[in-house]
Amino acid sequence: MAQFLGVHKTGDIGAVTDEDAVNGFHKYKEAAAKLGLNATHAHYSLEKGFAYCVTEAQSADQVRQAHAQAEVPLEDVIEVKTVQ
Repeated sequence: MAQFLGVHKTGDIGAVTDEDAVNGFHKYKEAAAKLGLNATHAHYSLEKGFAYCVTEAQSADQVRQAHAQAEVPLEDVIEVKTVQ
């Protein structure tokens, strides 16, 4: 499966809390699993107003569908590769 980076804007400082970010990712992760996707982890910075989630999927459209089902706003989906 390919890896996709979901890009999210969290808004102004204070608009989203740490708890909101964690709960949103878990909600998305459940929706992704129902579609056979693997949402592996997320990174976020409330200070900078962005969050990024990494999902293994066959297509960007599947990632968009999972976000829509979880009602998690999404700015963009980008196919990425990992270097270790």
